[in-house]
Amino acid sequence: MKAAIYILLFTLCLSFGCKKSSRVDVITEGNYTGVLVVTNSVKSVPETTPISITLKDGKFNITASGNLKPAGGKGTYAIKNGIGNFVDEGIWTADFDWNRILNGEYNVKSSGVDLTLTRKANPQTHIDPATSYATLTYEYILKRVD
Repeated sequence: MKAAIYILLFTLCLSFGCKKSSRVDVITEGNYTGVLVVTNSVKSVPETTPISITLKDGKFNITASGNLKPAGGKGTYAIKNGIGNFVDEGIWTADFDWNRILNGEYNVKSSGVDLTLTRKANPQTHIDPATSYATLTYEYILKRVD
């Protein structure tokens, strides 16, 4: 009887330990809509910007809603081991936060329909000294629409 209980407990432990990951290393190509969420460790409310992204053949095209800078962008991307490397091809002015450009390395979480790209920026040193220690996180929270 004890052996049957131990076997049952062992089987239960194995079944809980073998959870299948919902993370996909490949981004499904297509059109995505969602928001860019900028979280500042100093401010209590994150900033959100509605966006649309098209991903096709290793290229991206992004459009932001509203009168914001940047209003868009385009370039190339590659995904390897859950890290996305995005290279923006635009030429930009210096009057806005360049971290809002989809450029650089991002942690990628994808389920095939939902896509999250997260970039954590280093503390800013060129801004107000009272907030120069702030940690900023840029997160694209997207859902595939086609």
